[in-house]
Amino acid sequence: MSDESLSYETIELSSTDQGVTTILLDRPDERNAMNVAMGREIQQAVESINADPHCRVVIIRGSGRAFSAGGDLKSLAHEAGLAGDGSGLGGGSSFYRLFLSITTLRVPSIAAINGHAIGAGLCFALGADLRVMHQKAKVGMTFVKLGIHPGMAATWTLPRLVGPAVAAELLYTGRLVTADEALAMRLVNRTAGEDFDEVVASLAAGVAGSGPVAVRAVKETLAGTWERSIDEAMELESTTQAMTFNTDDAREGVKAIMEKRPPRFEGR
Repeated sequence: MSDESLSYETIELSSTDQGVTTILLDRPDERNAMNVAMGREIQQAVESINADPHCRVVIIRGSGRAFSAGGDLKSLAHEAGLAGDGSGLGGGSSFYRLFLSITTLRVPSIAAINGHAIGAGLCFALGADLRVMHQKAKVGMTFVKLGIHPGMAATWTLPRLVGPAVAAELLYTGRLVTADEALAMRLVNRTAGEDFDEVVASLAAGVAGSGPVAVRAVKETLAGTWERSIDEAMELESTTQAMTFNTDDAREGVKAIMEKRPPRFEGR
């Protein structure tokens, strides 16, 4: 992926020839705490990735020991009126929308929770399509521990993943959750220990190796699934499936099965 026109200070963007792009949160000394500058760079990265026809899957992870410690404490202090310069997290929802721009990625995304994901850091991870969590990591919706209401769509994403009762417990108590607990409550898709990088790479390769046109279409369909009836879903699936049948990818997929070889999808 060519991204020479953009310069990043709080994140790093890299890609492979296999269509895997990685967004690395790169404030390790601050445990990748989230500030406005990082949010703006995330938004820029999303726009760049969406313009890249070669990208098939995005991995989001943190540098150093943490995924993200959540909102930058200095910014939180400003937001709470503990500093006098009027700065803060960028106006609440506007700050959160910068980070949740990852939900507008045209390709699937994987949050590689390599270390603790706290508060807004966990909300950011929930904005991805899939999650892999390191066995040593912990996650938590710790907003109420700071005396503030949860943000970044926490009350929307969390109940949809773990159910309303479990979500209520996590949001009311702000307690930290281990990797095993997170997996059991379906907060994450997979957990891993020393093989964490390999597990993330394998999951990404599985997505990247599928038909790109079909995968992007599935992502669009899934995005609106909560608002549709089963009849509406079947109608949309029928229309979209017919569209994918007419792609070169579909012809290559069938040919590869008949020739007993891996498909070579080109995304058209």
